[in-house]
Amino acid sequence: MSLCKLCLEREANKKNTHYLTDAIIRTCLNLEGSNEREKGLYFALDNTNPFIDFNFQRLDELTLETTIGRKPTEEEIENAKSIPFSVDYVFCSDCENLFTDIETPFIQNILPRFRQADLSGLEIVSEADVVTIRNFFHIQLYRSAVCEDILAFSPEFTEKLRHSILQKNGDTSIPLSVTYLQTLGGNAIYTENYIGFTDDRNPFIVFMNDFVIQIYENEDAIKFLPFHGLNVQETFVTAININEKSFDFKIFNNAERKAFLNTVIVNEKVKKTIQYYRDMFDMFWRKLFGVDAPVLQKERYIQSLINGDDNNLIKYSKQQVFEFTVAYMAKLFNVTK
Repeated sequence: MSLCKLCLEREANKKNTHYLTDAIIRTCLNLEGSNEREKGLYFALDNTNPFIDFNFQRLDELTLETTIGRKPTEEEIENAKSIPFSVDYVFCSDCENLFTDIETPFIQNILPRFRQADLSGLEIVSEADVVTIRNFFHIQLYRSAVCEDILAFSPEFTEKLRHSILQKNGDTSIPLSVTYLQTLGGNAIYTENYIGFTDDRNPFIVFMNDFVIQIYENEDAIKFLPFHGLNVQETFVTAININEKSFDFKIFNNAERKAFLNTVIVNEKVKKTIQYYRDMFDMFWRKLFGVDAPVLQKERYIQSLINGDDNNLIKYSKQQVFEFTVAYMAKLFNVTK
């Protein structure tokens, strides 16, 4: 019998536990920003992987091809059978009820102050209900750390979060910063946002649709990380909530949101993807000729892949890249011979 990862007492008998709250992320998951469960496609941010991961549910093949620019692979089709950001048999039913008790007041009382409010001209929004807010974000972080290897908290910090959740005390000694990305133009616009995790440490960063969470393991671990404009040196300390009387959310207006997300995808995905392809080309070249590829040949290969648009790179599957590289090298080798 596997024990629940929260209480460590009861059997982990609960299926389909969303470790990122479904009511927050669902509009980002669905192509048109709808609230319908299990229908749509999402792109997940993971800066340890040069490829864009995607998942889909109940979408026809034409819609998929139009959206991602290629046919899904067999592996991707198989992965699509799972519910995104959800796990089975990690938590128990009692702890699942605890999660619901924590999520409900946030969704009913706090979320409308952002998604349904006019935030024009605001840089900070302060909320008095610290415990509700803290409990909500603490469960996102704890559940994600349990379910995702990339969010590698220390055992001591994981335990601290776990006890805070069980006691529902909203432990304010944990340094926590949350940025709200104002998303205007209707539900479909939420699909421009991201869901996922980076491999940064202190702060650990979680993208959760229109919320970006940054957390530090303790006060001594606080350090400045620009992260493509998410933080600025002059204000990053004041944006961190610690031992607070009211909880401050940093606000990015709609234009700032778009600029920030574009910078993230270019720097965390496109640049890393290009380097991945360069390394792959070098590997093939060494196998054929025994030396690293000439710079000019490598750049010609990259330009062939890009085909006029850097963002084309993140639509390829691993298999497609491999097949393209083999074909490119075979053609080049025949010409060279």
